[in-house]
Amino acid sequence: MSQAFDPIIGQPGAVALLRQALAQGRIAHAWAFLGPPGVGRRLTAVAFAQALLCPTGGCGRCPACRKVQAGHHPDLHLIVPDGAALKIEQVREVERLAALAPLEGAWKVFVLDDADRMTLPAAHALLKTLEEPPPRSLLVLILANPRALPPTVLSRCQPVRFRPLGEAEAVALLAARARLGPEEARLLARQCQGQIGLGLQEDPAALSRARDEALELLGTPLTALPARIEALGRDRARVEACLRAYWFWFRDLLCLAAGGDPALVVNADRLEELRRTAEATPVEAILRALECIKAAWAACQGNVSPRLSLEVTLLALARRAA
Repeated sequence: MSQAFDPIIGQPGAVALLRQALAQGRIAHAWAFLGPPGVGRRLTAVAFAQALLCPTGGCGRCPACRKVQAGHHPDLHLIVPDGAALKIEQVREVERLAALAPLEGAWKVFVLDDADRMTLPAAHALLKTLEEPPPRSLLVLILANPRALPPTVLSRCQPVRFRPLGEAEAVALLAARARLGPEEARLLARQCQGQIGLGLQEDPAALSRARDEALELLGTPLTALPARIEALGRDRARVEACLRAYWFWFRDLLCLAAGGDPALVVNADRLEELRRTAEATPVEAILRALECIKAAWAACQGNVSPRLSLEVTLLALARRAA
């Protein structure tokens, strides 16, 4: 059995589907790896390529496997967005390379990461390759939002679904790979919501500081808010950290106000404060706050001024508390 998939944790369904395709020799020419970021989609795509390019199906030791693992195999191409999008010029280069014979392996494998950021002209250009695939070429589209691509593109891909990791799996991985204590790992696992790749990029201490800064802003008098927002709003990353902290805080409030299990609370280190606030806050007000935070996050991702997004959020939350 191929060892290429051994590093993949928490995706038994996806791995089983790919192993079965390899074992039966029924390899589709195009695949869509669907799921949220940070759950192993790219890692699995590389493992799949390794199994295809290794003469023995992914031994993990031969020159082909080592080249794939190092990112140097001439028949494996990873394509990422050029700036904000995957562009038509990148897809045309895929078409050009796919028409050539493999250099060393039995296949040419193209992994298009963040394929849901493909421009519409690029998607239409890719459709030609999907409809008339060159022999021994294989495409893997990695995406979180399938609605971002034309249905005609996805209908020609074999779907493989990925899920967020369970809390126990995420905690174990974070504790081992980030060398965190159990409580830090649990907090980070809940904040990354099983998207372990995102969690590994985070600093738990920085997340705690961002949360504390965000909650301090909630208690700032309205007359002092403009100055605080002006300073903070220049930094998009800090504004996004504040919005994320508010989302988890009010999510915890809703959990407790609705009688949920306290073990599900993300901000477990401030559980008593959350309990007191939840008892004093109507559920309807918490729901309105979550809607406001969600709208602000969407606006911020849509290139609305971070300062404006934060200002609107804080004013709305202040009215909720008034």
